[in-house]
Amino acid sequence: MRIFKTFIAVYLCFLIYLLRGEQGSPFYSAIAAILCMQPYVSNSFKVAMNRTLGTFIGGAMGLGLLIFERSFIPVDMPMLQYLVVSLCVIPLIYFTVAIKKPTASYITCVVFLSITVTHGADVNPLIFTIDRIVDTLIGIFVSLGVNAFHLPRRRNRKTLFVTNLDGSLLNSQVEISSYSRIKLNTMIRQGALITIATTRSAETLLPLLEGVEIKVPVIMMNGAVWYDLQKRSYLSCKKMNPEVAKQLIDVFEKRELNCFTHTIINDVLHVYYTRLINPVEEKIYHSKKRLPEQSYVCGEVPNDQSVLSIMAVDQKATIVQVKAAIMKLEIASAVNVECYPDDQHPGYYFIEITSREASVKNAIMDMKARYATDKVIAFGNDIRNAAMLEVADFAYVVENASIELKEMGWPQIGANDDDAVVKTISRHFYAKPGSFK
Repeated sequence: MRIFKTFIAVYLCFLIYLLRGEQGSPFYSAIAAILCMQPYVSNSFKVAMNRTLGTFIGGAMGLGLLIFERSFIPVDMPMLQYLVVSLCVIPLIYFTVAIKKPTASYITCVVFLSITVTHGADVNPLIFTIDRIVDTLIGIFVSLGVNAFHLPRRRNRKTLFVTNLDGSLLNSQVEISSYSRIKLNTMIRQGALITIATTRSAETLLPLLEGVEIKVPVIMMNGAVWYDLQKRSYLSCKKMNPEVAKQLIDVFEKRELNCFTHTIINDVLHVYYTRLINPVEEKIYHSKKRLPEQSYVCGEVPNDQSVLSIMAVDQKATIVQVKAAIMKLEIASAVNVECYPDDQHPGYYFIEITSREASVKNAIMDMKARYATDKVIAFGNDIRNAAMLEVADFAYVVENASIELKEMGWPQIGANDDDAVVKTISRHFYAKPGSFK
């Protein structure tokens, strides 16, 4: 869309040139339009103001240099003229940076050079400068107008979109593509309710969502918490009963195993552990211990702290034994226990334990009620996303989803590398009533 809008803006610059009786130069209008086209309307206003300021700065400097050249630089000394022009670029850039308008630097230089390099010897400096400034301003404001214009479209603001992160919204490079980021932000600014359900915690989630303006709280740690990305704050925490948490930790201690126990203190995730036994535990600890959104503490959980979740990683046989021991406890019905393989370390498995009330399914239903939405549309790629897809009114699996999830029969969309999740969200968000049944 940005490419198409750029084409429209450039063409309008040429049309305006013809309507002006071919006065000025459409080249500078077209260049300004291309430089000022932005992916977001809100950015366009800011950029237009910066470029306008830069146009006047470059124009004033260019006019001053033209007058100086006419008075002091002989016309038969082009080398000296170009040296002076080149030197003037330094204070121009420095000035825009000094007034905290660095994005105006290149349009300032473009206008300055268009005046000082392309002028004719017999041209009135003031008139020539005004023409170049007007040409550039035409391009700036044509670009602003084209970017702000959009045809009226229906928006389904009563639909909650929930997507898994890894393997669904993230591509194979473990990042959100530029296309998906821009499209997501555009829909969010138009009122789309989009959130993410992930097993990740804040310290690994935030870098991945850099530049994405999600306003609805994200569902983290298997539904144990909601997290407000804007305020960097934890919401709706589903905590374990203290006695339940104590009995679970005892299971690990009796087997001389380590577990990572998660609590939240003053909006910071604290992870308690006793000792690091296997190399995977050490890798997890060393990769996360310095992240700002959490704090690792070697020691027992304080009695006055409520536990959100307990996680451990070990060889499959050990994890199976731990799960079996937990399921024999009287408190087994009060918790959710989930085991799954560590894809990065063959032979190792994770076990994650949360309160029975903490589940992605419950979190989605609570969020649906909170935002008074009419329906839920969910996306997943792994069998662990099945519960999330079951609660949705419309559910989709990506092409790269696990075989187990595909066999459950939900409609399949494109792969994560094709931005399939965002493209499907877009189709639903702008769809007419009755388009999807």
